[in-house]
Amino acid sequence: MARPGFKLDMLQDFSGGLNFRSDQFNLASSESPKMLNVDVDPRGGIKMRLGVNRRNSTALNSNVTGLCQFTPDGGTARVICSYGTTVAESATDDFTSLAGVSVTDGDRLYGQTTNSKFYGVSGTSSSFVYDGSSALNLASNINGSAGNYPIAKYTCHWNNHAWVAHTTESGTAYSNRLRWSKLDDPESWREFDYIGVNVGERGDAVSGLVPFADRMLVFKTNSIHVLYGSSTESFQLHSLSQDVGSVSDSSPVSTPYGVFFWYDRQGVWMYNGERFVWVFEKLMPAIDDGRLQFNSPPQLAWFKNRLYVSIDWSDTSSAVTTRRVLIYDPTLGETGAWTMTDIDANVMLTFAPPNAAQNLLGGCSSNTGRVIHLEEDLESDIYGATATHITSSYTTSWMVGGNPIVRKRWGKPRIVVSSDNTVALAATLYTDYDTSSSKKSMNFGVETPVTAAATWALSAGPTGGTGVWGDDPTNSIWAAETNTDITNIERLPTLGTAKAIQMRIDGPTSVNEAWEVNAMAFTYLHRRLR
Repeated sequence: MARPGFKLDMLQDFSGGLNFRSDQFNLASSESPKMLNVDVDPRGGIKMRLGVNRRNSTALNSNVTGLCQFTPDGGTARVICSYGTTVAESATDDFTSLAGVSVTDGDRLYGQTTNSKFYGVSGTSSSFVYDGSSALNLASNINGSAGNYPIAKYTCHWNNHAWVAHTTESGTAYSNRLRWSKLDDPESWREFDYIGVNVGERGDAVSGLVPFADRMLVFKTNSIHVLYGSSTESFQLHSLSQDVGSVSDSSPVSTPYGVFFWYDRQGVWMYNGERFVWVFEKLMPAIDDGRLQFNSPPQLAWFKNRLYVSIDWSDTSSAVTTRRVLIYDPTLGETGAWTMTDIDANVMLTFAPPNAAQNLLGGCSSNTGRVIHLEEDLESDIYGATATHITSSYTTSWMVGGNPIVRKRWGKPRIVVSSDNTVALAATLYTDYDTSSSKKSMNFGVETPVTAAATWALSAGPTGGTGVWGDDPTNSIWAAETNTDITNIERLPTLGTAKAIQMRIDGPTSVNEAWEVNAMAFTYLHRRLR
């Protein structure tokens, strides 16, 4: 309880997530202008994100440009990837190259599984088939004969047909063309089984195919179309929007909430089956000021009820960028919330073997030749042979105590902090809307009890008698349980006088330990306005 005359301002709802609005004065108390490698708990609180772990202990020769899933009936599910001109597969860890097939260096690999065979396309190279033991290039004839698969940028399986789009036929590119195979026969294609999607409109090109319930969405760079039907005789194409589309090779993704996609320089949109919803409003200033850049396309993936978006980022809006992963949780708040990580991932894949746990995979950009698993139960990132420390921080919105212009005397804040091990955190104070220099730094954290084995006695005492409590250090522990979360209410020093305050919480600087903050309490006393 606050002292008489002091008022209490509680911060225990962090569900607003990131908000990059330049007018930070109007941020909600649950929002943050800056946070890195921190997850938001829907029940309240913030915590350091989980780590990543390498899939392949042996690095590939160049960066991965495509990730796909091969799921044969009754067989072993595999990850298919492209790097350089090579196509490779992985059942559990390291990748094995597939002899006899290749892609154009730098082109994105897309693929789909039909009848226990994987069919891959990559733009201008021959399409190929892989049955789990061998791979070969296919011809691209469209005369109804067997053993063919058109050259194309995009492919998927929907309604018992194989589909390709943005094709190359007899050396001519058809960026608006959508083709389908014979029924349940992905290696047989007829000449006139195609649709020209919005040909000649705005220089548009097909940029993605996404099966969505009873329909298939056909994305172009500036428009979106929907295909209904179940056969050559019943397929019908309709226009959904001429106002939004999807960036090429950005991989729109279907989810229980709808289909998410990245449009031009506007960020992420969602189509829920009825209307289009813009979900990137809070992060849009990062595009406007050049922090979020487009050296390579954004990549989208859906995993455990959250949207993952990898993007090019520069804190200083310079031309040199690194890859970061934004995470959107639609269950937080009224419109969902965003967080940011510094995970090194470009292309991504939700690997979902039947009747097995799903995994979110990413092809690294800076860590050459690595494929990683995201959301691993780790307190550090493992891209290669050694662990990388996770630098984590959370900055509050400006707290004004009900009045943004009246000076206040701020008391001693309390922070509810948890960890399963000893961890040192730091709190940095900013005042009066000035983030260029801090006013005070304060250390706090969690110190957990000793968990090493201890015994009452291992031999008879000096006055005789046995008096032995236990003689097995393994089973005679007299200490706290290991891996038990400890929660402390830390009391920090007085903050001083200011119209408004902002607090940045920094995780440990070197020790690889997870941490969590569940609430912050600030006391203040209004000064007289003169």
